[in-house]
Amino acid sequence: MNKIRRSWYSLIGFLYEVFGQNFKWGCGHVTKKKTFVTSPDGDSWWFHIRAKGDDYCSECFKEAMIVCAWCEKLIAPGDPVTLYTPRDPDFRLPEGAAIYKEKPRPQMVGCLRWDCADTGADRTGFWVMPGKVERVVSPMEMAMASNDVVIVSDLSNINEAIPIHDE
Repeated sequence: MNKIRRSWYSLIGFLYEVFGQNFKWGCGHVTKKKTFVTSPDGDSWWFHIRAKGDDYCSECFKEAMIVCAWCEKLIAPGDPVTLYTPRDPDFRLPEGAAIYKEKPRPQMVGCLRWDCADTGADRTGFWVMPGKVERVVSPMEMAMASNDVVIVSDLSNINEAIPIHDE
């Protein structure tokens, strides 16, 4: 069953590549709304931009994707991220990973997946276009600034986050 489904999606993707409509994007590229993405661990899928008139095309989104510094899975624009500093002085940054700040100690950009981040309270920002971290107040920072209970209903919603304006 899984092989049939995968073949079906491959056929749909091929037909879309051949007959799909091209759009002119704010970045200047003329591309389709979908692009095929393959992660470093071999997973692949179709990445689809839903909104018309976005500033960036699917190829720009594909180029802005990075890998998590810890688990090496893909982080796409719009994904929540963590900023950790490695304890091991010999830590090697994986190819395709990003550093948020170098000083005073390097802060690596990581994902918020279940098997990667310590807790959801570690969410400190979002990976946004054109490939940078948009810092937001983490749930831990909210709890430390308040004497009350802190409830964050959706950690992956950038609209519910409180932005921090970095330099």
